[in-house]
Amino acid sequence: MFLKNAWIPAIAGLALMIGCESKPADTIPKTAPMAAKEAYALLPHLKYIAVRKDFADIPVIAPQDLGGLYGNAWWFHNHAGQMDLTLTAEEIKALGADEVVKLGYLAPNVSMAGMQTALDRLQMKEITALPPEMDSVDLAKLDKLPGEKDKLYGKDFPAMSGPLLRPTYNAGIYRLLKGVPVELWNEISIQKATPNKNNSLETQVILAYHETPIIELTARQKADKTYGIIYIHYLVHPKALAKQAKALQQAK
Repeated sequence: MFLKNAWIPAIAGLALMIGCESKPADTIPKTAPMAAKEAYALLPHLKYIAVRKDFADIPVIAPQDLGGLYGNAWWFHNHAGQMDLTLTAEEIKALGADEVVKLGYLAPNVSMAGMQTALDRLQMKEITALPPEMDSVDLAKLDKLPGEKDKLYGKDFPAMSGPLLRPTYNAGIYRLLKGVPVELWNEISIQKATPNKNNSLETQVILAYHETPIIELTARQKADKTYGIIYIHYLVHPKALAKQAKALQQAK
């Protein structure tokens, strides 16, 4: 899903928010929240992880059982790659995903969108070489986890769907959370939480900045009755959110 046209009105709406309201109260938890017993209770965790960068809280908002969720991990990194969201080498190490880098499906400070842009600029002779961080990165593999029957990369499927799935999944959650600038998380709220009529364990949650929907996510109830995240999708491009954050800083 790449809802390019849907971002246009949302971006326009964001531009109207600057200077319209007084400084809000701090809504970022100082310590890790209790496990979410309702889908809406995931929001404090998202704020805490994104702003405080406590990676130990990520497993609390991830499913306990990742069976059948390999495709969800694939989506996290593919969507993040489309959104030009990256992880640093330090973040990858802290998240335990170094082996995923060695296999070529993740690269520090590089996304498939960013690399494709660089390759296009190289072809048009706007630059003379790719950035150093893109050396040895295979665009055909980057941000695309291998399928079991993948003729070229299927050999990596047992590792990626087995021991590497947990760190890959958790890294994908954090990578997508980075799309919301730290400056905006204080004013992120839940606009709507809608139970799935076809699956009583799942709830669709819409996160909003002021009144503008920016993220759609799906929460699934775990065996212990707390909730974990199985899907994240941006409704507003992170670049628009970054622009909003910059404008807020300039307005201070």
